[in-house]
Order: sequence, then C-alpha cells, then structure tokens
Amino acid sequence: MKRVRRFVQAALVSIATITTITSGGGDRAHAKGWPTPAAGPSASGDPELVFTFDDGPSPSTTPKVLDILAKHHIKAVFFLVGEMAGSGNQKVPAIIARILADGHVIANHTMTHKDLCRKKTSDEAAAKDLDDGKATIERVAGVHTFWFRAPYGVRCDRLDGMLAERHITHFHWDLDPQEWKHNDAKKAFDYVTKNLAKMTGRNVLLMHDIKKATVIALPQILDWIDAENARREAAHKRPIRIVSAPELAAERIPADLRAWAADAIPTRGGLGARLASILP
Repeated sequence: MKRVRRFVQAALVSIATITTITSGGGDRAHAKGWPTPAAGPSASGDPELVFTFDDGPSPSTTPKVLDILAKHHIKAVFFLVGEMAGSGNQKVPAIIARILADGHVIANHTMTHKDLCRKKTSDEAAAKDLDDGKATIERVAGVHTFWFRAPYGVRCDRLDGMLAERHITHFHWDLDPQEWKHNDAKKAFDYVTKNLAKMTGRNVLLMHDIKKATVIALPQILDWIDAENARREAAHKRPIRIVSAPELAAERIPADLRAWAADAIPTRGGLGARLASILP
C-alpha cells in the first residue's frame, strides 16, 4: 500500500509541476522569449506573488533566508545548482533537508550554472550540465525534481529541444531585482516594492539565496507587504496574496484528478499540504 501511495503521489507531482508552468501563456516578447506571466494568471483575482530563489544552497546565507521565510509562513521554490548541492560541505545536506522539511520545493538550476545557449558550449556539454544538475540534486536530496530554470534565463532552439526531449517546461520569472549583480539591498527593496505597489495578476519574483543583499532585503520586503496589505484592507482594496509553491502545483491539477487524489491520498490539511511533503 505504501508503495502504491508513493507511486500515486509521484504521478500527481509530475502532472502538477508540468502543467503549472505550461498553463501560463502570455506574450513571448518579454523575458527573453519565455511565456509570461511566468506562473499563469491570478487564481484569486488578487495581485499574487510567488517567491523563488536561485543559485544555492549556501551554508552562510540559505539558512538565514529559510529563517525569514519560516517567520512569515512562506513556501518558495529553490532552484539549486548541482555543484553547490554536491559540494561536499557537511552542512549542505542538512540545509537541503530543511528546505524540504519546511515545505519548500527544490528544482534544477543545472550543475555548474552554465549558459546552455552559449555558442562555444557544445550540445553534449549543455545536455550534461542540465542532466548532471538534476542527478546531483536528487542524490543529495533523496527526492525527484521536476521544475527547471535556465541560468541567466536564456532561451534558444537547442535548449527548447533539450527540454522537449525531457518533457520539461522552463519556469521563468516576472520580477528580477538583480541583486545578484549589484548586491545592493536597498536597490533590491526599492525595485521589488515599486513593482508590487502597481502589480496586477500573478508575478514570480526571482531572488538569490546566496547573496547577502537578499538576506537584508527579504525581511524588509515582507514587512512592506504586511504594511501595504494593512493599508489596502483599510481602503477596501485587494491585498497582495503570496502563493505557496505547493499551492501553485496543486491548483494546476485537473479538478477531476484532484477529487480522485483526495480519496486516494486522504490527508489532514488537504492535497496542497500533502504535495508540500513530497514535491521535489
């Protein structure tokens, strides 16, 4: 029975993670050709925000990001780099275990953060970096990964072909404060809050859990959201709603399959809670 249940859970995760991003649609002139909005339209009608973090895990900064997210009850997507996950640092496996235990989703960001569309990179080298990243992350984490983000958000025919062969759809972003480049917490805060203030629909926010600027800016951004939502409540305006990564997956499961899964995998807290415990 346990083996059957795990098989059902894996099938549901596959469906949820694949359909989550493919349903996004939108114009292709934005974000280097990737469809936007990156995670589809708002499900609630409120302005919605999805938190994602790239390039980790880092023993010095990722635990701090996890502490901040836990304080605000936020579950994000962590796009891990294989060489970081498999670095041999004794602290890393425990960090990845905590990411999963806290209900976040881990995903593949390649093995070495290689530009998969760079002309000097051979087809074989690009495919190896994608596949080795997935294999290494899964070995350390002990779970399967289904979501993928290309370093630098690049897109080209070669990458499209590689993803199609592997039945993977790219998980892009809508908001990029570029703290990875300038490492300035104030710039990151100003960029994010300016865009959140005028945000409509659903937006995916890209940040980097290996950057000190992220550690500084993130709690300030979350405090700003809390204050902004208080102002909106008083003015009877729609609040900014933070969408959790497991919720993002669960909402894309077809309704009839969701109903079947509720019977097949009875669990306290609903299907979203169950997905949180088994997502990659």
